[in-house]
Amino acid sequence: MRELKDIKNFGPKMVGWLNSIDIHTEEDLLNSDYRTIYQNFKAAGIYPHILIFYSIEMGLQDRIWSDITEVEKAELRSVLGLSEK
Repeated sequence: MRELKDIKNFGPKMVGWLNSIDIHTEEDLLNSDYRTIYQNFKAAGIYPHILIFYSIEMGLQDRIWSDITEVEKAELRSVLGLSEK
């Protein structure tokens, strides 16, 4: 498993946000789900833009965040309970 800092798209700010909600490793991230991560961010006072979740998903797939397809975007918005934009 990779350290968070070694995942594509993850800079110091992303790593810090994830650490603040007790996600410290790729394994921690994989053992969570996006809805829980979103709720934990909000509880910690972090109101992440949907692009954060695009970055996480693409990083876990070792892809740059901008490679996300419209279908993948729609799936993530659905998982998060966010409206179509």
